[in-house]
Amino acid sequence: MYAPFPGPSQGEPTPAVIQPRRSGPNWIRIAIVGTVGGLLIVGGLALVGSLGKGWNSGGSFGVPQDFPIYPGAGLIGVNENFSSSGTTVNASWDADASLDTVTAFYSARLNQQPWAITAMNANDGTWKFRRTDNKTTGLIRLSGHGQRTRIDILLLK
Repeated sequence: MYAPFPGPSQGEPTPAVIQPRRSGPNWIRIAIVGTVGGLLIVGGLALVGSLGKGWNSGGSFGVPQDFPIYPGAGLIGVNENFSSSGTTVNASWDADASLDTVTAFYSARLNQQPWAITAMNANDGTWKFRRTDNKTTGLIRLSGHGQRTRIDILLLK
């Protein structure tokens, strides 16, 4: 067996193992901790910004800031997709109101600047609308059951 140093003789104390001292701070650990801390701060600021806008208001997750959302409607989900032909946003809300009440709200609000209703399909209950600057078009579908109404939109940007 190979030993880099000769072993101690009988009766002699074992020599102390000398470990090299670290010189200066451990830069790898500092870089990792700094990166993780920075990401946590950025994520926290993004969360605060989202909460400041309101989860149920326009401006969240690709829905334009000025898009009308029925007051008190709860966000069910949003999906934003990017492609070479443009951006699509699917969003859904649940409102604690009758279909007639929510329909009246959107009938009025989607006919105010900067929005305009361009077509209504009586067969499936969808409406086409657009921004008056022609940067966004979309479809909205309202479906109700008793005092609950679901609001589904598809935006093309």
